[in-house]
Amino acid sequence: MFHDWAGNGFMAIGMDTEPLVNFDTLRLILDNMVDGVIVADDKCNFIVYNSKAEEIVGRSVTDSRHEVWPSYFGIFKPDQKTLCPPEELPMTRAIRGEPVFQEEAWIRNENIPQGVWVSINATPLRNESGAIVGGVGVFRDITNQKLAAQKIEQAAEDLAKSHKELQNLAFAVSHELQGPISIVTSYLNLLSIRYKDRLGADADEFIDKVVNASKIIERMLDDLWIYARINKQDTEAREISLTGLVDDLLNEMRSKIESNGATVTRAILPIVRGHKAQIHYLFKAVLDNAIDFKSPNCLPRIDVRVEEEGEFWWFSIEDNGIGIKQDECREIFKLFHRIHGKPEGGRTGMGLPIARKIVEHHRGQIYFESEKGSGSTIKFSLPKSDA
Repeated sequence: MFHDWAGNGFMAIGMDTEPLVNFDTLRLILDNMVDGVIVADDKCNFIVYNSKAEEIVGRSVTDSRHEVWPSYFGIFKPDQKTLCPPEELPMTRAIRGEPVFQEEAWIRNENIPQGVWVSINATPLRNESGAIVGGVGVFRDITNQKLAAQKIEQAAEDLAKSHKELQNLAFAVSHELQGPISIVTSYLNLLSIRYKDRLGADADEFIDKVVNASKIIERMLDDLWIYARINKQDTEAREISLTGLVDDLLNEMRSKIESNGATVTRAILPIVRGHKAQIHYLFKAVLDNAIDFKSPNCLPRIDVRVEEEGEFWWFSIEDNGIGIKQDECREIFKLFHRIHGKPEGGRTGMGLPIARKIVEHHRGQIYFESEKGSGSTIKFSLPKSDA
């Protein structure tokens, strides 16, 4: 049974039984809905609609032919320029038997020159025998949501642009300053060699401090250059045997390991897919951290382990060092964060932040677990060779 909107109420068409809901109640329900509702018969004639439908589209719903609906109501595709062809309208498709769910359209006409975004659902209307006798369209004004989403999207684009500009700036600054700071460091070293013990003890101390500071700046610029280049990697990821890579790294670090009395053990390590230079830096940064923050009460012991989980390998590098408070664990991966607040031992405060960025560049995750006085464990994941 269908009803036609007529003046102040519904006019029944072909009604031969008492309706379950009276017309005034049905009108009240429809007119209090937040969605626009339109019902058309199988000839695309409107037979039911509510006041919200007219409010949203900005025009009176008439018996106009469906061929002129796009131009009459101003129904545009999401590009906001192309009128939606009559045969592609959700109601037309529903009457053909095609359900439509959450399709967006842009409506603009002389009564709503600013335009509105709508989300449309349309389904075929079938009788008791299953034959299609029309269609039901329900649509909602989503203009505010669309504008909010566009603002978020624009903000994300602006943030990405700013991030890229900042990376380019860091890359340029670190690259351009490397030359001058190298010259400064070289001349300071020359000054220290030529005039040591000739200008007095105070002068020797001052020169040593300046030389050490210049070396830290030089290392900091090197690290900043590495940090800025991580996402600029111009080589393709390839398979890397971590057993060989870590063994080579331990040979490189032999002097530091032996001078600190450290013992490093490792499991049999897998093959991963990544950028070799970055993975090398990642393991070196974590191992350096484990040795640098050794406990004064025992010799350093470092254990490298690995576990398989889905498409990734999870690595754990555990030490028996001094550890840190649990509430500092999240801070450890921030740029220039130092436990003691100053660059002692030539550390730049960039090793672990670079490690974090390398892991994330390889689609992995990294965590720092520690308890003051009880050592630390750094866990991170890297993709398998076939991931």
